[in-house]
Formats: sequence, C-alpha cells, structure tokens
Amino acid sequence: MDSKSLFSGLFLGIVLGGGSALLSTPISGQETRSMMKQYDLKTLNKKLSRKGKSAVQEWQEAATEGFEAVDGLTQEMKKTYSRYKDEVEPEVEAIQQQVKEISDSISELNERIRKESE
Repeated sequence: MDSKSLFSGLFLGIVLGGGSALLSTPISGQETRSMMKQYDLKTLNKKLSRKGKSAVQEWQEAATEGFEAVDGLTQEMKKTYSRYKDEVEPEVEAIQQQVKEISDSISELNERIRKESE
C-alpha cells in the first residue's frame, strides 16, 4: 500500500467529514457553547451514568435471554439426538444387514453363474 495515497485519503476523509459536520449541525457554535455552560458537569455525569447503567442492564438482560435460548436449543438438540438413537439407529442397522444379505446373495449368484458357464 502506498503511504502517500493513505495519507491523502485520510486527509480527504477528515476534510469532508468536518465539512459535512459543519453544514449539518442544527444550531450554531455559539448556541452550543452556551448550552454546554448551562449544564452542570456533575448533573450531566449522573445522567450519563444512569443511562450507562440502564444500557448495561439491557445488555445483561439480552445476554441472559440469549443464554436461555441457547440452553433451550441445546436441550432440544439432546432430545432430537436421543430420539435419533432410539428410532433411527436400529433402522440403519437393519438396512445395513439387508444390504449385506443382498450383497452376499449377489456374490453367491455370481459364483453359480461362473461355475455354470465353465
């Protein structure tokens, strides 16, 4: 990668991002500064702290729901596997036995045909 193109792309991104931010702000810089002066930092920190705690609680609830869903899915998978072992495996074994019998019969027929053709 060319470092010149990297820096020119980075510079262009900063310029365009700054320009779009300046053009899309809803209020002027002076109004923004006066609003910031009106806020008490402790009050603002408390509000943000409360919002942060509620966001953490929401994430914890979502994670708990996710774990419960995974646990439920795991239980269903165990049941399905158990049912497979109980119902399907004996059928598979019976089919394998039938295939073996058919294969043995074919081999026996081939032997008979070979003996008759001699």
